[in-house]
Amino acid sequence: MKQKKKKKNWMFPMPVLMIGTHGEDGTPDVMNAAWGGITLEDEITICIDTSHKTWANIAARKAFTVAFGTAGTVKSCDYLGIASGNKTPDKVTKSGLTVTKSEFVDAPVVNELPLVLECELVSMNEENCNVVGKILNCGVAGGLDPAMEVG
Repeated sequence: MKQKKKKKNWMFPMPVLMIGTHGEDGTPDVMNAAWGGITLEDEITICIDTSHKTWANIAARKAFTVAFGTAGTVKSCDYLGIASGNKTPDKVTKSGLTVTKSEFVDAPVVNELPLVLECELVSMNEENCNVVGKILNCGVAGGLDPAMEVG
């Protein structure tokens, strides 16, 4: 029999969330975020500590991308979660991943990750470190299954 627990916002396994931003000088930055999820049909909430360069980049550029790590990119995604953009400004290059500027927001898209949500900033809350973004586009490598296409 399963144990009874209080209601929690638990989702397992948690996907590897890779948050892409541009710095003040346009340098791409990508970090590995430990918590996030779709909070409305067209919004995502990510928890990002205010000390991260990503927090400052989102505040300045009002945009970010969220890509999902894969088994084949574990090493690179892990590196992006360990290296600090505050200390290693070229960490994306050092990770071995490549980026392209999003067509929808002022943020980078990681080319090697098959799914990306391109988001404009809705709000930032320093008390709980939550960043909320409106999803303007969902990019999928190779396109969607035709049965999933909308409109």
